[in-house]
Amino acid sequence: MTLNRSPVAEGLSVMIVLFDLNGTLTDTAPIGEALGAPELGEEVLDRAAHSACVDALTDVYRPFAEHIRAAVTVVARERGLDETTIDDAAERAAALPARPGADAALRRLADAGLRLAVLTNSGAESGRRTLEQAGLAEHFETIRLLGRRLPGGLRALGRERLRLVSELLGPYGRVLDSRLPSDLTRGPVAAFAAHASASPGASGGAPFAFWQAAYHRFGQWHAMGGSGALTAALVRRLEGLGGRVRCDAPVARIDAAGGRARAAVLEDGERLDADAVITAMDPKTALLELADPPLRGSAADDLRGTHRSNSVQALVHVAVEGLPPYAGARPGDWNGLQSYVDDVDALSRSFAAADARRLPAAPAAAYAFTTSALDDTLAPPGHHAVYLACPAAPFAIDEGWGSAGPRLAEDLIDQVEVRAPGFRDTIRGVHVRTPADMAAELCWPGAHPMYLDLSPDQLGGLRPTAALASHRTPIEGLYVSGAGTAPVGGISGSPGRAAARKLLADLRAPRRRR
Repeated sequence: MTLNRSPVAEGLSVMIVLFDLNGTLTDTAPIGEALGAPELGEEVLDRAAHSACVDALTDVYRPFAEHIRAAVTVVARERGLDETTIDDAAERAAALPARPGADAALRRLADAGLRLAVLTNSGAESGRRTLEQAGLAEHFETIRLLGRRLPGGLRALGRERLRLVSELLGPYGRVLDSRLPSDLTRGPVAAFAAHASASPGASGGAPFAFWQAAYHRFGQWHAMGGSGALTAALVRRLEGLGGRVRCDAPVARIDAAGGRARAAVLEDGERLDADAVITAMDPKTALLELADPPLRGSAADDLRGTHRSNSVQALVHVAVEGLPPYAGARPGDWNGLQSYVDDVDALSRSFAAADARRLPAAPAAAYAFTTSALDDTLAPPGHHAVYLACPAAPFAIDEGWGSAGPRLAEDLIDQVEVRAPGFRDTIRGVHVRTPADMAAELCWPGAHPMYLDLSPDQLGGLRPTAALASHRTPIEGLYVSGAGTAPVGGISGSPGRAAARKLLADLRAPRRRR
């Protein structure tokens, strides 16, 4: 690694590097070890950081050690752990070691001539003490305190703070218009944001515009062998732990007699008795249709009121003899997403047509993935697979998908041909996946892969509803997981892990269940 004062923008150079302290420079594993699992240290820190941020935004200040102790207490009690572990974990949190490699990395930064400083809301003296105990203090000349000063700093932003809040709560189209100079940059970023099935004018969609920045920071990960390889790996892991996966066994109902989940009953009449049931399907379907008797009361009313739009994805899979021959292409241009969105207004028109139950006029909003450029297991030698998608296709369509599907496929292929002349000549097969296909084959209500819109009222502690965001349900022994549950949709693994933790905590401490 070579470090120097490289220009990061015209007229600017890197002179100082600011570090977060807790969990970034220090290792949280000892906190988790006191609770019986090293990985719980990260969960404790995440909870404490969230609590500290809430305090800061509401003009409240507490030393970070108090947030840590509160988070440790919650985690310990959720898992039914002995109360004595709380004191042990809190004490360890006060003297965390450095993360492996931190000392060497900081030394290299300092040797490159960069000044190093720490930002922390632990308190200046506490921060110095933490750095000294971790053996990292020698690298830092400055410690800056966040906490009491943070709310004041937010107040000092005045209208700029309000502008920031307004942008984050607003649509991503507004952010792109105000922050980027032309459609040359706005269009591709909008294509990433549209991947959430959100139009440029959808309130609360602004965070989706930052996905591209995240991809640049962390990369776009791809399971070798395609998405099916991820499923296969999960199945192998489950079977290795003694679990069993059954396919082609649709569930007809969940026996919830007496307010407790007792069994899953298959369509062929087979009954699978169980101590607990976790669903990873659409929570509306699971709790309002399959549960027998169904969920009732205010929890059911709130769930019934959750929403999903009519705009979803339609896909065209194309088998070709070569990658799209983009004019002037450079190595790496087939990596990641290739945007065919030339301007934000055209994207808005596509979403408007879909919401009106019409196929968007050509050219519809579209983008492509050519993952076979990175993974040669996805196509035979000398061939490639091109994945074309329209993020603004209607689920319910007035003309029916029988005629609309072929027209959309021609539109998307035409868009590739315009950008990569000769593409059509390389095509050896085309398979259209309409929203109607996905709804029928994958049991996705409304063909929505995330079951519910990713709107501010259905994210985090509100997904799918405030009463169900904990992954527990009013039906004892029945838990909800999957893309329609907290914290967010997509394939993150977080909902499954959270639901499993709730189940394990309840099995260990059944009296804490209610």
